[in-house]
Amino acid sequence: MEISPDLEAHLAALIGSSAADATLVETGQNNRVLDFGDRIVRIPRHAGAETMLRREASLLGRLAPLLPLAVPHVRVLDSEIGPIAVHDRLPGEPFYSLHSFADGEPVVEELAGFLCSLHGLDTAIVADGQREESWREIADRLPSDILPRLSPSIRPAVAAAFQRFAEQADALPLRVIHGDFGTGNLLAAHGRVTGVIDFAGCGLGDPAYDIASLVAGLGDGLLPRLHPYYPDLAAMAERIGFYRATFPLLDMLFGLDHDDPAGLADGIAGAERRFASLALGPA
Repeated sequence: MEISPDLEAHLAALIGSSAADATLVETGQNNRVLDFGDRIVRIPRHAGAETMLRREASLLGRLAPLLPLAVPHVRVLDSEIGPIAVHDRLPGEPFYSLHSFADGEPVVEELAGFLCSLHGLDTAIVADGQREESWREIADRLPSDILPRLSPSIRPAVAAAFQRFAEQADALPLRVIHGDFGTGNLLAAHGRVTGVIDFAGCGLGDPAYDIASLVAGLGDGLLPRLHPYYPDLAAMAERIGFYRATFPLLDMLFGLDHDDPAGLADGIAGAERRFASLALGPA
């Protein structure tokens, strides 16, 4: 469906935006995202995406009062094109490096504080019990889709890493996690973190997964800087390294599933690097 000027005007009036038109900022598999400047609108592409948006809206309503940083207040509204999700645009812009800040230490402390608060919540707040266990999905596809595309020299390291992780999986801590705590979902302005967005993957999982996502975006040098602000981080080091190594495998699978040769090649290259570093010890 085309996003016409008339449709933009209709949506602007429905959500109470002061803008007359919007910028299409994402055309992903699940949602189209329109930025009206003061408000963000997500239009689900299918029934499953609508269910995810309604779940996120409900979950954020429970999480928001308990977290130290701003998160979206999502409303699901009926429109002439069906349900849409809308929230006020949070202040700030995404950042992709701590070098963006004259003093990155307050940012590190705020990110760690947010994760401490989130990971410390009662797991009952995730009413449906949804879990982040993408590593299991990857493991199921190792023999057919992943290992044959990796160099023979790295395949044993990949298989061994998954075997070791599977052996301890039942003993992993289960906490409320964001599920995609990467740089594109973190906002900052004037040298401080202003908000966290995109809680579609929020659920129950290993808190090391969120740390891995954060370090993957901001670099390995972030990890030692987090230690003073996040207790017992040292005990997570091996798991953080494993989760980091799975991210390029997800890129591989996305490239395969969506006929994206460049994405597949990038995933393969990233996986070769990460699992080589795991085999040799900490990167």
